[in-house]
Amino acid sequence: MEILLVEDHRLVADAMQVMLKQVGSDINVTACYSTQHAFSLFEENSHFDLILTDLLMPGIDGIGFLVGLRNRGVRIPVVIVSGVSDLRAVRNAFDNGAAGFISKSLPCVELVNGLKRVMAGQRYFPDLGTIDDQTHVARTGARFPNSGTGRRPGEKQLQVLRLMADGNSNKQISQIVGISEATVKYHTSQLFKLLSVKNRTSCVREAQNRGLLENYQSAAL
Repeated sequence: MEILLVEDHRLVADAMQVMLKQVGSDINVTACYSTQHAFSLFEENSHFDLILTDLLMPGIDGIGFLVGLRNRGVRIPVVIVSGVSDLRAVRNAFDNGAAGFISKSLPCVELVNGLKRVMAGQRYFPDLGTIDDQTHVARTGARFPNSGTGRRPGEKQLQVLRLMADGNSNKQISQIVGISEATVKYHTSQLFKLLSVKNRTSCVREAQNRGLLENYQSAAL
């Protein structure tokens, strides 16, 4: 089994590789120390059976990595392995399509058991109790009342808006979504016009007021 490990702390990455050997002797781990490096591997058509990623990392974080993989058509199970394990973080990972969320504070045996469940085709979110895909709230149904233009943002613009709300730069958004930075700037300018604002902070605030981010839990909150 080929596993991609995305972890910006090399000491932690080394320890994780040792732990993964307890899951199975046939496991081969490729370690990346940034999400940008990990994205480049998929541009080279590398094949992996499972992806493990930290949540909080410099640049594009674990949630941004999840979104970026989805935009690239990657359908490999992704498990968040993080020192942050509050309910908001776990729920955000679940809503963004993660196959599991494992706290680094868990004993090694529980980490291994969680990964085995994911590799068996299950989703593993111990901090949410019993949870299934039907509890997922679709993010595309946000209302857009009385804009004055009769228009609402398109899905790509909503995606840019959500990533903007998470504090990502235009460059990071372009890497996550898989579009050029110029296209990100175009979508941003259209959002400014649609919401009658002049900067990113006002854009996010107005979007929240209009319910566009109603079902979206920003990692920046």
